[in-house]
Amino acid sequence: MTGMGRTGTNFAVDHWGIQPDILVTAKGLSSGYAPLGAVIASRKVVEAIAGGSGAFLHGFTYNAHPISLAAGRAVLRRLQSQGLVEAADSGGASTPSSYFRERLETLLDLPTVGDVRGLGLLWAVEFVADKRSKRPFLPEQNFAGRVGIAALKRGVLVYPMQGCVDGVSGDHLLLAPPAVITREQIDWSVDELSTAIREASD
Repeated sequence: MTGMGRTGTNFAVDHWGIQPDILVTAKGLSSGYAPLGAVIASRKVVEAIAGGSGAFLHGFTYNAHPISLAAGRAVLRRLQSQGLVEAADSGGASTPSSYFRERLETLLDLPTVGDVRGLGLLWAVEFVADKRSKRPFLPEQNFAGRVGIAALKRGVLVYPMQGCVDGVSGDHLLLAPPAVITREQIDWSVDELSTAIREASD
């Protein structure tokens, strides 16, 4: 969910200069067109295995499946040729993701929006019952779920979630548009989301 350019770098860990020993990726590797995953190991891990038994026993029924690999290769080519990782950089000037961030921040004017936060093209809108104290809605009110239903009626798909405060309370939406989103689509979707939030607040 945070790899393959979603946050404006190849993998989200790149933002903080983290160099993992092992990195696991899937989903975005083939853009969901075919099942594909990968385990990427550092030289240190590879050399430890090679210098030890030399064996790395693993397997899966669809290992090296040609259709999945072709989908992954096509996705990687598209990411590079269309500059989609750069398009997802919310810190860049005039990128779709920086415009998405700007438009989402206008939602802070709504009385039930307590925070808007994210990176690249992975954002959250947090809802609160009281803006000053940041008191969350009661879980049984299912505020994020109500916003999700109202947004769906308007053609906007969001990922409503609960429990961001203490595992039970706290409502928010997860938003993850594609890197090919246009300014017009951003304007439309944020306007529709704003209307959905206001409707759920009534």
